[in-house]
Amino acid sequence: MSTMSAVGRVALREMRTRFTAKAMIISTAILMVLIIGAIVAVSIVTSKPAEELQVGLADGTSELDDALGQAAQAQGASLDLHTGLSDAEGRRQVLDGDIEAFISGDAAAPQVAFDGDPDAAIMDLVGAAVHDHALATAISDAGGDPEQVMSAVAAAAPTPINLSEEPGLSDLDPVTIISTFTILGFLLFALIQSASMVAVGVVEEKSSRVVEILLATIRPTQLLAGKVIGSGVVALSQVIVFAAAALITAKATGVLEGFTFDFGGAIAMLLLWFLLGFAVYVVLVGGLAALVSRQEDIGAVTTPMVFGMMVPFYLGIYLVPYAPEALATRALSQVPFFSPFMMPVRVAFGTAATWEVVLAVALCLLFIPFLMWIGGRVYGRAVLNTGGRMKLSAALKG
Repeated sequence: MSTMSAVGRVALREMRTRFTAKAMIISTAILMVLIIGAIVAVSIVTSKPAEELQVGLADGTSELDDALGQAAQAQGASLDLHTGLSDAEGRRQVLDGDIEAFISGDAAAPQVAFDGDPDAAIMDLVGAAVHDHALATAISDAGGDPEQVMSAVAAAAPTPINLSEEPGLSDLDPVTIISTFTILGFLLFALIQSASMVAVGVVEEKSSRVVEILLATIRPTQLLAGKVIGSGVVALSQVIVFAAAALITAKATGVLEGFTFDFGGAIAMLLLWFLLGFAVYVVLVGGLAALVSRQEDIGAVTTPMVFGMMVPFYLGIYLVPYAPEALATRALSQVPFFSPFMMPVRVAFGTAATWEVVLAVALCLLFIPFLMWIGGRVYGRAVLNTGGRMKLSAALKG
């Protein structure tokens, strides 16, 4: 049997076992419900219409009608103006709760009546309208054109210039940054899920002595490679299903309205860094899991690897945004164990040159064969050890 055929058969067996496992199906369904529910909840909160301000305007203060409408539009407020009210009717409606405030008196210094403490939003709105009305009246009394002057005043604004070569916060695309952080979360989940599946599978076969039967027909490295590839396909498929469910739900609920999102580019980035991170971390997990013979001992060998994933994940989340051009950030983002988590964030913040990304990928590709050799060496020498936990140094020395 050729190497490719042996690895392929083991990978297919691993995928069939994992995809049909009840625990896998139930956990995937629960996570999908949680993801969809969270997005629906966000859409409900963000799509809640702004409360319409109910304001009454006295007959003698009708000059503020247009100014109030313009001020509401400028402040992004929704205003329902009840005009033509007498003083008695306006105050009665305030006390009855039909309107929130009643404006009366001189347009230059009106009175605003409330049933209780004044509403800050309404007072700001009325204040802006009174200011604009007074300015327009003064311009008209001086023989000028109020509309022309008000347009010139509105257009008068300073233009900021950033002399720094580094991009400012306003130059960054929030959708790109948020999607990058989301992808990092999916990446971490997929790698931990893959590592867990590989470790559990290795120990199950070792403790049940099934591995002894399998190794009668194929080599240890072929068995390990098949298990790693099969588990990786399962984990990546699960992540893609989650990402697709999230995207479809977001589009259906209108959460992404007004934003441009490169779904193809996001998936490509997820695939690239998942494959590299998977090869860097999970191959080692498969070898280290062979050092133990009981499920209870898996944590002793997988915990250091999980911790090794969490460190670069948090560096990508916290270090890169605050010091994207620091020497430590640039150096660590080139290290194979750190680059899958740190380089995507540097790309999102626009601080990684193309050659830096290419170099990070190349270093990962050069480092992977060495890690595969170590993982295969440890697995091949430890998987048939049925005694207590085997030391890593003993497995390496043989």
